[in-house]
Amino acid sequence: MNTARFETVKAIKESPVIATWLTLSFSLFFFGPFLTSSYGDLTHLSKVVFFLPAMVYLVRQRGKGTAPFALDTTTVLFLCFLFLGLVSLFWAPEPKISRMTHGALQIFLLFFTLRQLGRTHPDTLAASAILAALGTAITTVVITFYFYGDNDLSVPLYDTMDGLVHIFPNINQLVATMTVMPSAFILMAAFAFEKRAAQRILFFLGAASCLAFLVLLQRRTGMVAILGGMAVLVVLTRNKKLIIALIALLLCGLFFFFNDISGYASRGDTHRFDVWKVYLDVAMTHPWLGHGLTDEVPTVTTEAFPQLPYDIFHPHNILLSLFYCLGIAGVALFVAFLLSLAHRVFLNRAFESHVNIVFLAPLTPGLITLMFDGEKVITPYWPNWNSLWIPIVMAVAAAYSPKRTSAGCLKRKARKR
Repeated sequence: MNTARFETVKAIKESPVIATWLTLSFSLFFFGPFLTSSYGDLTHLSKVVFFLPAMVYLVRQRGKGTAPFALDTTTVLFLCFLFLGLVSLFWAPEPKISRMTHGALQIFLLFFTLRQLGRTHPDTLAASAILAALGTAITTVVITFYFYGDNDLSVPLYDTMDGLVHIFPNINQLVATMTVMPSAFILMAAFAFEKRAAQRILFFLGAASCLAFLVLLQRRTGMVAILGGMAVLVVLTRNKKLIIALIALLLCGLFFFFNDISGYASRGDTHRFDVWKVYLDVAMTHPWLGHGLTDEVPTVTTEAFPQLPYDIFHPHNILLSLFYCLGIAGVALFVAFLLSLAHRVFLNRAFESHVNIVFLAPLTPGLITLMFDGEKVITPYWPNWNSLWIPIVMAVAAAYSPKRTSAGCLKRKARKR
């Protein structure tokens, strides 16, 4: 493990303008959904806060000759995936050309901006993500305080709006899970390698508040994502603090489970396999190229599928949603892109840098969350970005970051020869 100390304050002071821009942008993404019920407003605000400055940044980087749009295997696979999505609008039954093109452009800018920032300002990028994640932690503490001021601890967060009415907008537990998940793991990664006592305590309290919030939502998806994400983080880092944290989370999960077995059993009866089978049958009517990119997959009803307990609005699985929209071709390109990205991360041994661990930490729990609750893939900014595109492009930043171990650099040079 590369033991070079990561100085948060120093990283911010070195590039204050970029640090301010990124902190505001990550704050909008990470806890904006808790502050407004209009995701349209968040989308419009993100254009001003992140995407317009991102275009300026990329143009300036191009002017400096740093080749921010350089192509390689990983990037080409990503672009082919976006291109297929846009082309599929020609055979979509009710294409929303403007919205889907807008979404593809935003994802394009997000990818190339964070890839380039990973090359030029990795420390500043990590510091900004950590600061925004601390903002999420503060938000979760306030929400938890108000909610349980009026409700018993046995009541899942957002199961009712008692205590939150007129203070916070009503969002469902799925959105809350997807929104908080990356902040929890960014802070956990920052805590694991922080040497200074004050900052270590701060990061621990932030991570603990986010994880407690996710546990108090009492969603099985969140629990599985937390445990899976922590297990991968422990394997990559072999950090003793994270091992202790994983054991504590297991004990906490067992405590909640055995104190409310009947409640978990009733909430767990979600007929996921029946839902997946039904949507697989629906998607198989156009298996190769899908039904075309859409903002919403069709609702399946109990009238058409009697085996379902109620009408289902989406497949609750990101790959099934992708299969419905873009078929086998879309799933193959998306998976190939992720595998190429993973290969680059391991080839460069990016996970052996403290900064890169901050970038990589949210990816596994985010993808696990979307395997049980994913819906939208190519769309303008949406809360599920916090479990999909933001963790993916942060992993891209790690893969292209100069923050590598000497072993990783030597392997890269040997491959070029």
